Amino acid sequence: MRPAFVLALLLTLASLPLPAQDLGLTVEAAKPKPPVGSPVQPGIWKLDGTDPNLPQADLEPLKTVLGKATIVGLGESIHTSGGFYEAKHRIFRFLVQKMGFRVLAIENPWLDVERANQYVQTCAGTPEDAIAGFFGVWRSAELRDLVKWMCDWNRSHKKPKDRLSLVGFDIQWQAQQDSAFLTAFLGRLGIAADPRTAGLAQCGAVESTFQRREVVPAVPFQACDEAARQVAQIFAADPQAIVRQTSKGDFELAKIHLVGLQSWLEEMFHYNSDFPRSFAARDRGMAYVFGAFRALRFPKSKIAVWAHNVHLAKNAPNGYFILTMGTLLGETYKSAYKNVALTSHQVSIEWPGIGCGPTDPPGIGSVENRLHALGHDFLLVDLAFPGTGTPFLAPGANYTFGWDPIVPRHHYDAVFYLGESRKMAPLAWMPCR
Repeated sequence: MRPAFVLALLLTLASLPLPAQDLGLTVEAAKPKPPVGSPVQPGIWKLDGTDPNLPQADLEPLKTVLGKATIVGLGESIHTSGGFYEAKHRIFRFLVQKMGFRVLAIENPWLDVERANQYVQTCAGTPEDAIAGFFGVWRSAELRDLVKWMCDWNRSHKKPKDRLSLVGFDIQWQAQQDSAFLTAFLGRLGIAADPRTAGLAQCGAVESTFQRREVVPAVPFQACDEAARQVAQIFAADPQAIVRQTSKGDFELAKIHLVGLQSWLEEMFHYNSDFPRSFAARDRGMAYVFGAFRALRFPKSKIAVWAHNVHLAKNAPNGYFILTMGTLLGETYKSAYKNVALTSHQVSIEWPGIGCGPTDPPGIGSVENRLHALGHDFLLVDLAFPGTGTPFLAPGANYTFGWDPIVPRHHYDAVFYLGESRKMAPLAWMPCR
């Protein structure tokens, strides 16, 4: 401690009023502050459940865990498990009501989410119709209820700063719309008939072939891919002139369509031959689209991100074998990005072609089994385990987590643990039996 600081501190203390007992007064002993939440051991708190309507006091430790983060990932170990979806709804409400979050970004083709956001803004129509274009793995009673809550919140919060928004960031299954938008945008620039970009008309054939689970044909793929490259060159040649002819917002949207198309092409082409490259192409595209929409529409808003745990993981491919969106978000936003992985000791799913009911149990020594042994149905875990020299998970040690052997703290900031996560209530298909 510096001498000058010590002197200033002593002078400050000397100027304070004398304690009451020194004045001959009787006072009660200061009561210690009650612990936040319900601590089980350092870094682990008991939670009350996943019902979004529960009181929120048990979630208060999230404020310390997340700190000043303005982007928070909310993951899940597998899709179509309704316990996870309900838990994310509950966490999102807490982030909105207690921490000022105003946007939910979801791992779904962003054009379909644009339509859902219209419902969130206006409450026109039904929540079922609002999410009708979403991936079937999301279309559930649980997501419907969350979107309905967002609509209700906006109905009672008229100030622009208080309103909630929904945005998508996935780049899949939009090739036809992307190519059509880019063709129309080039028309605004007076170069719609440019032979260099004629191959955009072939992009739909690439997507439809892939949708039939056939190998992507070389001829239309090459034509579409080359046309997209030519559009990128046009955009890079004189961006200021393009902005003058259109607008900054329109140009940014055109770039979102272009990057999405190129990422989707790379994902489709390498899906059956080089899956890590295919996965990385998608996650790079999703990270770009997320960042572009954040800068364009929500530069000052706090955003929650709904996706699979792996997409949200930081510091990959070290540990995970693939580059992830979360890695790119971590590199871009640093400490402003934090993530909460959701996992369960017993996960049930509702996924045609994948499974109906309980999934494979976690392995011996897994994070899930270790948390299960603590004897609580719901837990929040700060993977930094502050306040202890003997953390629940040894620093740097590998553990099976969601069926992957990883160092949990290396990839995630926190864990929301469910003893059991029931399967979702599907809206896209009949419930399995």
